[in-house]
Amino acid sequence: MAMSSENYLEMDINKLFEVHTIKEIEQIQKKIQVESDWKKVELRTLVGERYRDLIQAADTIAEMKQTTECVIQRITSIENTFRALQQKYLIGFKIDPPEEISLTNIKQNDLDSVIIQIKILMDIPEYIWSAIDNKDFLRASQLFILAQHINYSLTFEVGQAVLAQKYPIVTKQWSIINNFRRIISEECNYTLQLLDLSSEVTANCLASLVLMEKTKSKDLLEKLLFHRCKAVEAIINNESPHSVRHRIKLSVKLFSDTVALIHSCFINANNFQCGLLAQYMKTIIDQEASTMLSQLDLNNQLMDKYLPGVTKYHKPFVIGEFTDLSMSDLHEKINSWLSWIKTFTTTEISQLLKLVTSVRGIYNIREESVALQLPENWTNIWKDISLPIVNFWTEFFHPLLTERVKEIVNDRWNEAAKNLKSSITDFLIKLTNEKFDYPENDLRWFIWKDSPTDIPQKLSKSGTLDVKRSLLMKARGYSPNVVNLCENFDTNLHILLADLEQYLYESEKVLSMTDDLMTINLASVFDKFGDRSIIQEDLQRVSALMLDDIIAFIKRECIGENLKCNRSQTNVIVMARFLQALTSLCPNLNKCFTLSKLLGLTITNVKWQSICDRVKDESIMLWSMWAKFYKSQVQENINKYLIDNSIDSFRINTIISEWERVIIEEEAEEGKRIKSEILVPYQPSVALQKFLASITKDLNKVIPHTIPKKVINELVDYIVVELFNYYEKISKNSNLRQKQAFQVLLDIKYIALLMISRENKILVDKSQELCNNVLEKIDPFDSDVFYPFIHVNVKKSVQRSLLIFCNLVPHLEQLHSILGARSEFSDSGKSIANPPGVLAICSGAPWFPPLAVTVPSRNLPLIPVAIPADKAQRKRTPSKEHTRNDSTGSTIKSGAAAFFGAMGTDWFSTS
Repeated sequence: MAMSSENYLEMDINKLFEVHTIKEIEQIQKKIQVESDWKKVELRTLVGERYRDLIQAADTIAEMKQTTECVIQRITSIENTFRALQQKYLIGFKIDPPEEISLTNIKQNDLDSVIIQIKILMDIPEYIWSAIDNKDFLRASQLFILAQHINYSLTFEVGQAVLAQKYPIVTKQWSIINNFRRIISEECNYTLQLLDLSSEVTANCLASLVLMEKTKSKDLLEKLLFHRCKAVEAIINNESPHSVRHRIKLSVKLFSDTVALIHSCFINANNFQCGLLAQYMKTIIDQEASTMLSQLDLNNQLMDKYLPGVTKYHKPFVIGEFTDLSMSDLHEKINSWLSWIKTFTTTEISQLLKLVTSVRGIYNIREESVALQLPENWTNIWKDISLPIVNFWTEFFHPLLTERVKEIVNDRWNEAAKNLKSSITDFLIKLTNEKFDYPENDLRWFIWKDSPTDIPQKLSKSGTLDVKRSLLMKARGYSPNVVNLCENFDTNLHILLADLEQYLYESEKVLSMTDDLMTINLASVFDKFGDRSIIQEDLQRVSALMLDDIIAFIKRECIGENLKCNRSQTNVIVMARFLQALTSLCPNLNKCFTLSKLLGLTITNVKWQSICDRVKDESIMLWSMWAKFYKSQVQENINKYLIDNSIDSFRINTIISEWERVIIEEEAEEGKRIKSEILVPYQPSVALQKFLASITKDLNKVIPHTIPKKVINELVDYIVVELFNYYEKISKNSNLRQKQAFQVLLDIKYIALLMISRENKILVDKSQELCNNVLEKIDPFDSDVFYPFIHVNVKKSVQRSLLIFCNLVPHLEQLHSILGARSEFSDSGKSIANPPGVLAICSGAPWFPPLAVTVPSRNLPLIPVAIPADKAQRKRTPSKEHTRNDSTGSTIKSGAAAFFGAMGTDWFSTS
């Protein structure tokens, strides 16, 4: 059996002996051996080709090891040479003993000298630790250098070998003291990173670094700035236990204090012409070792007697001439530091401020930070530095707070808009429920239902009527659902503006006489409200964008084509009313564009006016969309009441209502006067009245006085056009009889007077054309007789139906003038004989005037009505008497139109 080499490793040994014979197994063994040998060859080739560089690197490392050992040996040799040179240097300070002293005394003095110096080395660590604990690093450095000097002195006197053999404690003690080189340096670096750092401690640390590390002035300033930057980074670090407010406050304080430290340490301190660092260095530079030794707890007599002169009179702190910091180096380092601050604050402080999620939090940060007191002589400090004054808060921190406030405003607006969209969506979904008890496309359940809260008994605390009182909402057509949407949205905006008002208009503190006039804080050197206009402009910008987004959402999600057809009309009505209510029921939205320091002050703001106009236009656009649905209902009513009831299909009594009987006198040929009775159309046809009543009923469902006049006028024009089209077909009907023509003529004139304004020349001309067409169907003699009575009855019909069909009247004031409603008073200023009845809607309430009910005057009691003097003097026009006279329309001033007009713009204005 043949087997590929790939299967050798996967073979089962036990199964191999069960399946194959001994010879086959031997063949397999040979093949495996051949494959193994081939793999070895491949492995050697791979290592030889691919790992040649690795082998060469290993050889190079071995050579580098040998080279390093040689370098170390040579360095050791150099150290020994330097040690010998130091001993030769100390020989120059050796004082020969007097010749008269014996060799025995010399040896004894040497022994005492060694003991005294060992005692000093044993005590110095304790003094160094005490100096470190007291933050006196300069003294600690001096003690370390003194111990180093004594160690060299012992080595010179006794010798390295003898010292190691007889006095091993010296070597051990020096190894202990030698650690202080690192300890003092670390403590200085740690101290320079402290938050509260005085000028004295800072200069002390820097002087210590000069002694220990021979650092130059320029490098000292760089190191100081480096450690202060590290301190700020530690403050801003997220692991810091302090709050964001406290961390920013400490950062501002640290930056200001750093400038004061630079001035005190390097430029001028205590009215001297040099800094503290130069003063400290001048104090110790000529100091001898004996001065430091005298400060230790040692017997001065023993030190004077046994310490060698090379130890006592040496000046260990001479480090060469210490040069002050040049002004060019100072400017270079400070400018570099300011650049670092700019970068650091832009990144780290901005990231830190993201943890603050409210404007009130930003306000607290600003108030605590600007309350910081600036270092004394702040102006003189920058004058000595020869740089323009830098206010760290104004330059680096305040702009970041402004940007964060703008971000928070944007986030809060987004949240408010998101909640509003969610509420609108949920409400529209609720409307789709067939069992929903409060439909929005028919508000009669809300408008005509009395509520105890309709008439408030008391004024609000502000002294004005509650803008959201129930009766006012009914008058404007704002259902509780729409009001609730606006209230929730306004509440979200109130949360934002409450914090923002405090941030922008918190009262400035006035400096009192008890305040220390010598102290100065950040708030006194800059305007902390300088970003007010920036934030207000951004608030207006964001508010405008969010409103555009809300309007776009309404168009896209609420009235889109993806909705169910049977609910799209309702959605359009709800959204149109919501946009109408948005600018009036959301006072905080107004504040977003007119935010002012003076509460309650109304500011005329062009931006807010443009927003109102924009929202109004969008609402009108939505109402125009609703008008399309309504036009379809109009067409259905025309088909139902007019076209189906064609004048050719029904008897005359089903079309023409009761006519007025009029008695006229005519002069016969013989001079006799003949009385005759004629029938004149008295009111519009039944079909027309049913049609107008039906469309008015549909219109009343959506509270027509709340619909924009522009939309209503367009609807009225559409209805008139459709009616004229209907009557045009009738006027061209050859079967139209004269009696029917009289009724058609009255209908056309009735429509023209009730629903067409003078300015609408097109429809006025069209109505005249239709009248002429109908007159052609009437005998000219009869036309001359009937026309005056028809003209009078048209006015009467309009007067009687004005209360019912007033929503279809686009020119109410013109109609009052035409009907002569203001001139039907009696002579000499007496009260009218039979005024219309008065229906008291709400007695004693200030909102509604008495409402007239147009019923026949003979059924009503006499009510005296005062007549203005100017009207009483007018000459009354004589009127004709007819068999039937319902003249109540002439006093229609208190009719439905007057009722709605008297409410004022606060109640029923839709503009």
